Amino acid sequence: MRPAQILAGPLATAIAYMALAYGAVHFGRFTGGVAMVWLASALLSARLVQEPFRRWWHWLLPCGIASTVITGLFGLGWACAVPFAIINMVEAMLVALVWRWITREFWPHDILEWVGSFYIGIGLTVPSLTGAFAALVAWVILDQPPVENFTRWIIGHALGLVACLPVFHFVYHRLSRGRSFLPAARQWPLATLVFGSFMLLTMLVFALDMRALLVFPLVFLVIASALAPAAITTLLPLLLIAIGGTMTIMGHGPIAGMDIAFGDRIQFFQLYVGVTVLAALPLSCERHRRIIEKRAMEARIAELERSLPTYG
Repeated sequence: MRPAQILAGPLATAIAYMALAYGAVHFGRFTGGVAMVWLASALLSARLVQEPFRRWWHWLLPCGIASTVITGLFGLGWACAVPFAIINMVEAMLVALVWRWITREFWPHDILEWVGSFYIGIGLTVPSLTGAFAALVAWVILDQPPVENFTRWIIGHALGLVACLPVFHFVYHRLSRGRSFLPAARQWPLATLVFGSFMLLTMLVFALDMRALLVFPLVFLVIASALAPAAITTLLPLLLIAIGGTMTIMGHGPIAGMDIAFGDRIQFFQLYVGVTVLAALPLSCERHRRIIEKRAMEARIAELERSLPTYG
């Protein structure tokens, strides 16, 4: 079995899901309620999109077990573990279904409609529905304040989906077809330049306590999305999360210097990443649409040339 198929398989996906869920529960429960940062649903939804509905249980079952274990051992306890696992799996399924529907209806010719539906359906509606059930479960079982948990769930899950779902979708789209999600060999000179410049810029911005500088990684990602291949630009939000998030947690940078609670600073950083992705996503989609249309036009021209009679 090829490495790409192994990484896209149920076991590897469940391990990655468990790692993200553990990180969210361990580092993101700043007030004792639900996690204020959540990326695991984005990963599982991106994987489900690549498979027919009848095969979803291959990934839902192990990821549901992983969610149950993490919540039971490190989260709200075993009483909430199974209900929260069900809610998390339903959320991943709903997001995958919405992604498929908006793609079938609008992609690739109606980019603005697709992006708007992505924001409203995946970034707002689904987290609101699952957040209501999660807050109800925590209130009934543990008598925790429902409004606070509902707010934390929406912010953490919505921003996690908006910021990371396009990234994970690209990764699993490549892996499920046996391809590497890394740039091709011919793209490595450009990838090295873009990755190196973005890493240096991000480290400089988060090493200084000047909030106005936060605009520069955003502008860099927007410009790169319009000019560079998706194999390069799609991975930039992960670098932003890894570098900016780590430096913020360590107390460096403009967000770490804000006079607010630590949990609020982390959620502000998540909001910053989400806004950055939202700004770049329409340009990236439009570039991809133009590539699809160009290839279709070239294929049509080649077909017409083959159908023309030859003389001589």
